[in-house]
Amino acid sequence: MSAWLDRILYGMFPGRCILCKAGTGRHLDLCLACELDLPKITNACWQCGLSNSEGQEICPACLRVPPPFTHCFSAFKYAAPIDRLIHQFKNEQKILIGKVLALVLARMYLDQHLIVPDQWLPVPLHKERLKSRGFNQALEIAEVLADTTEVPLNSRLCRRIRTGEPQKSLTASQRVRNMKNVFTIDSDLNGESIGIVDDVVTTTSTVSALSHLLLDHGAGDILIVCLARTPINKL
Repeated sequence: MSAWLDRILYGMFPGRCILCKAGTGRHLDLCLACELDLPKITNACWQCGLSNSEGQEICPACLRVPPPFTHCFSAFKYAAPIDRLIHQFKNEQKILIGKVLALVLARMYLDQHLIVPDQWLPVPLHKERLKSRGFNQALEIAEVLADTTEVPLNSRLCRRIRTGEPQKSLTASQRVRNMKNVFTIDSDLNGESIGIVDDVVTTTSTVSALSHLLLDHGAGDILIVCLARTPINKL
């Protein structure tokens, strides 16, 4: 959308906060007070994206067993009200909420990173899950990231060929087994860096499985960007 058309539409339909419902006075349907009150992750480990009480760049867990990706960036903890907003986005088809959160995520990412990937890859849904939900939430987030960072989006790089059980009902070890042979890639990469996009990262089993596959097909570097990370004590 052009800047002038955006200004006209904003003048006609001023922003209204997705949380407190008050006018926002800004080009975002989230008022500044509510945005500042959201549960952001502090002192995050560079690799896994979880809060690191040790105060080191890499947490002890990642030093012991490094993940297959280089970096994980999350805007928020999966805690109130983010958990409720993401539920509304995914399960109640309130895509506007997802777009608002994705824009906050994209702005935070650009504020903290000088380097961006060569392309964004939304975690794919199986065609049956896509049919029942009506949209891929990771794609909706990735579209905002691609537009904000001016990095191409490649939603056809990878396909999900097996559904598996819903991850939220499984233990950490079950999640890892559940992700075996779930994804496939039809073309080789030439050392490109890939930014995997998802809504929530919990045990990292999904993004790790996808990262291994991308590296096997020639990716040079993998980073993960998500709306929320689930704290360890919620696993």
